Amino acid sequence: MRVVADRLISIADPRLIKLVMKGDEIIGFCFAFPDISAAIQRTKGRIWPFGWFHLWREFKRTKWVNLNGLGLLPEHQGVGGNTILYTELFKSIYEFGFEHADLVQVEEENYKSRAEMSTLGVQWYKQHRIYRRAL
Repeated sequence: MRVVADRLISIADPRLIKLVMKGDEIIGFCFAFPDISAAIQRTKGRIWPFGWFHLWREFKRTKWVNLNGLGLLPEHQGVGGNTILYTELFKSIYEFGFEHADLVQVEEENYKSRAEMSTLGVQWYKQHRIYRRAL
């Protein structure tokens, strides 16, 4: 988990990381980053010798942003924190000039969040399910 977090933070722009605070307590967050998957496909995953250039260029020209983490603590949901979070998120998306946003890893049974985002105009085209198997 730590390795994944370190890698995501290494490509993240701090202006796309939002925290909702109540006093000194973090009650919500949003973690977004530019979608550079087109460059990763173009370089076939190889950074050297010239793949780094394609990655760097894609950061500047991509019109897609990935929203990889978004949430509020349950006791603060429905009392305005989500409005603050979405407002700041939309400001950042427009500031960077992104035209599209992809919500990744929203679990299918997260009905409250999915309904709220559908109200905002999100069009769902992916289903993320959690499967369990006793071992």
